[in-house]
This record gives sequence, structure tokens and C-alpha cells, in this order.
Amino acid sequence: MDDKDSGFQFITEKIKDKPFDRKSFLIYMFRLVASAVIFGLIAAVVFNAYIKKTAPLEPTVPVNISSKDENNEQNGTVSANTATEETDGESVSSSEAEPTIINNITEKVSLTTEDYKQLYSTLSEAAGEVGKSIVTVTGVASDTDWFENTYEDKSSGAGVIVANNGRELLILVNSKTTRGADRITVNFADGATAEAEVKKVDENTDFEIIACKMADLTTETLDLIKEATFGSSKRSSLPETPVMAVGRPYGASGSVAFGLITDNSRRVSMTDRNMTIISTDIYGSSDASGVIFNYEGDVLGIISPDTGAKDIDNLISGYAISDFKEIIEGLSNDKSTACLGIKGNDVTQAAHDELGLPFGAYVTSVVIDSPAMAAGIQSGDVITKIGTREISNYSDFEKAIIEAQPGDDAVVTAERFAKGNYTEMTFDVTYVKLDDSLAE
Repeated sequence: MDDKDSGFQFITEKIKDKPFDRKSFLIYMFRLVASAVIFGLIAAVVFNAYIKKTAPLEPTVPVNISSKDENNEQNGTVSANTATEETDGESVSSSEAEPTIINNITEKVSLTTEDYKQLYSTLSEAAGEVGKSIVTVTGVASDTDWFENTYEDKSSGAGVIVANNGRELLILVNSKTTRGADRITVNFADGATAEAEVKKVDENTDFEIIACKMADLTTETLDLIKEATFGSSKRSSLPETPVMAVGRPYGASGSVAFGLITDNSRRVSMTDRNMTIISTDIYGSSDASGVIFNYEGDVLGIISPDTGAKDIDNLISGYAISDFKEIIEGLSNDKSTACLGIKGNDVTQAAHDELGLPFGAYVTSVVIDSPAMAAGIQSGDVITKIGTREISNYSDFEKAIIEAQPGDDAVVTAERFAKGNYTEMTFDVTYVKLDDSLAE
């Protein structure tokens, strides 16, 4: 019997499709697109980080330390006998031109407190401008005490930004600041801080170049700070020049002192090099560091406590920048300093005329265990040639050493006094790297 006949019938149901929900569809698509965007951003960041890590670094640019024309500064003014004037198309000597009559008028000037305020305000602005090239360098060394407690020993000093090689900022600082440090930090004029590492050390002066990666600094910091401008310290008129000591002249970061240069005639003898010392009348800290600037903002000297006169305590002094520039350039270009191992001076005209000394680099002493001692060079010898390069004075000798590399071979020609006459001798030498044992 079928269901129809029995009066019983199963319920039949038609299943309809779920209605289209536009809102849910839009939410789903939004989540899908958002997930794709987030995934793409993460992939881009990871890929860029991988590229930066594996891609070769941009090559550095050789550093060339330049300064104002020292010849013009040393001469100071043009001689009246050589200066000329153009008059109606003809060149007329200034000595033949009509003399200019100058009437000196003396007027009493009274200064007020406002004048002094304005003066010091102007000086402060000048110091603030050059301060953009000054940094505070801190060397941090970690150690443990008797109870195995870890502590940090910090040493700070002022450094100066001297150049950049396209990838790094190069900073000159006293190597005592970072000696033994596990970590080096640099604090810039705007308060920004960056890590640094030692690039090269000059054992003669105890100064070094440290490098900060420019990529670690913001655009704002890079726009604010600046590299120092180098002047000339060879002018005979340099004494009585108004200057400012910027950095840490009083042992505290950001301190500034004003005064005058008192002398630039003193020289100190080092291994294969002599350095001129600039002295000032500025009293400062026995641990002073920083830079001596003129009021135009040019570097004239690099402050170092090691350059002070023994009989005058706490007067700010430093290495003259004209003697320091070649050292800075070599250190900035990661160049090791070659060493022959002598101390010496020029042969003066008087010594040449009265004693018959040939012109050249006069050897006053020879450094123990140096290539010069190994080759047989002695005090009293006069070096007249290195290779094919003529040596007429000690400056020529210094330039020859600066251009040499450790490991280079050279033939040194010298004149030695024996049996009443000077006899030419030659010595085969191999330069070594200047280190603490040879730097005197």
C-alpha cells in the first residue's frame, strides 16, 4: 500500500540558498586586502634589511684636509714696492703714486654696560657657531670589583669633526679619552648620540681619528653640525691674535674661554717630526681638551695638556694646526705612520757658514731599536737625500716620511763628519710602523 492510499505523506521541504549579505562580503574583502598589504609591508622591510646587510657598502671618499692660503697669511700684506695701480691704462708703481695723507683723529669713547653685554653676546654667538663642529667623546670601560659587581669607568674629552668620507663622520680626539674603552659614544651639538669606533692613532701626539656612521644620525643632526674650518698657524703676526678655546677648556663639556695667543715659536721634537706649539693667556683645567679658534671660526690649534710649558701651570696651549693637518689627513684616510726613527732639526745658515755643515736634516738623536739605528745612522749625520728625493731641510725630511708606508725600503744618503771633512754615506733602511715603543 502506498502512502497516498494510506493517507500518510512525508513532509517535503525546499532548501533555499542563503541570501547574499553585502556587509559581510565587504568586511571579508577588507580583511583580505588588509592582510595582503600587511604581508607586503613585512616582506618589503625584511627584503630591504637583507639587501642592506648583504649589499656592498658605498666606497669611501679620500679625505683631503685643506685650509686658507698659508703663503698669503704668512706674508700678511703685499709689499709696497711690488704693488701696482692701474691709472689711465698704465701700470703705475704704488711707490710712485701720490702719498695719501691720513689725519689721525682721537676721540674719547665711553663704554656702557650695554656695550659690554653686546660684546659678550657677539662672542657667545661666535662660540656657538664653531661649537657645531665640537663633540663630547666618552669612552666606557666595564670592569668588576672584589665582590664581582660590574661597574663602568667613563672618560670624556672634547673632539672636533674634521671631515667625512661619504659614509662616516671623522672626529679628532685625544686617544687617552678612549684608551681601554669597550664602547665609545659621541654626543653632538644638538644632544644626539651615536656609537663610534677608533679608526687610526698617531702615537707621536696621542691623538686619533674615530668614526661615526652617518646613517646612525638623523637628517636634522647632519644639517646642524658642521666640519671644522682650518686656518693657518704659521703667521709671524699670530701672537696677540684674539682666540677662543671651545670644547672643555675648564674640564666641563660646553665650556668656552676667551683670550690671546701669546706665542707660536716653541717647538717640540718627536720621532721623525717636529711640532709647533701655540700658547695662550687663557687659564684652564689641567685636563683641558678642545680647539683653539680665531674669531673668524678657523681652527688654529688642537688643545693638549701635554703641550703646556713646564714652568707655567694651567695655561691653555696646543698643537699648531698647520703642523697637524697632514697628520689628520693621514689618520682620516686610515694610513699607518711610517717610522725611520730620528730626531732632528734644520741646518741653519749660520751653522752652514761657520761650521761648514751641509744643508739637510740634521740628526740630533736616534731612537733605540729603530730602523735608523739598525742601519747605522748616527747623531751628527746630515740627511741630504731619501731615495732620489733631495732633502734640503727638516721639513723636506718630514714630508718624505709622511709619504712613506711601513714596509717600504729606501736608501738614505747622509753626510758624516770624519777626519775634518764631511763624507757622503748611504744606508739601506726599511720603514716600520710607528708604535708606542718608537714614539718619543
